[in-house]
Amino acid sequence: MQPHLQTLINLLTKNDLKLLLQHYIDSSEIENNEQLGFMFQQSEIKPSNFSYYQQLATGFIKVKGISKSLISKLKTHNTLSFFTPALQIKDNFKVTDDQHRNVLHFLFTNNKVLSANKQPPFNYLRSMMLFGSNNALRDALCQRNEQNLTPIECYLFTNNNLAPLANHELTALLALIEIESKQQEVNNVNYPLFIKKVRELCQGSTPSEIEELQRVVLIATYYKISIQSVLEYINNAA
Repeated sequence: MQPHLQTLINLLTKNDLKLLLQHYIDSSEIENNEQLGFMFQQSEIKPSNFSYYQQLATGFIKVKGISKSLISKLKTHNTLSFFTPALQIKDNFKVTDDQHRNVLHFLFTNNKVLSANKQPPFNYLRSMMLFGSNNALRDALCQRNEQNLTPIECYLFTNNNLAPLANHELTALLALIEIESKQQEVNNVNYPLFIKKVRELCQGSTPSEIEELQRVVLIATYYKISIQSVLEYINNAA
């Protein structure tokens, strides 16, 4: 085990909050990410300690700030849930990396696990917007990466998981699309540039299977065009 983690564990055992914070401040960005990752893992192993580790991690980030490299690691519902209080500090939802990607870009394009129960946490995010003051989260939904894509566009064009969303997640995504549309106009220039990516995602699928894809309906909804038009673009993008 690395020395900085061993020190963290020793201080956690003593529950010395002052020295824990100082140790975190004195550590490098890479070490901080590993320390936060350790605390997240411990909260997963023993859920009864979730609040303790979450409050500790939030306090650390409040003092030292959130790193660009950390947001790229928040790709699942569980990591989002753990770090939500930290992301709500100082507009951290809007922090971007060198490619202008915020945490939503990473959440919506997580392609590590392709299964129906590993979809982006659309309903969780929608609930946050409904039941709290989350202007930074709303703004993050509209931010564009260096490819000029919003987080939702990243999901539509680059998320490899073509399994249909559960009804509550689908309803939530449609609500997020509506929220984004009220903040800014859709950039139609992106559509012909990236629809070919959907063709790549559909490789091996028959035309009839592509017609049944929920993703096609969502693209049509986002860009306010017909489903038939999307299908024609996909078929002609090869």
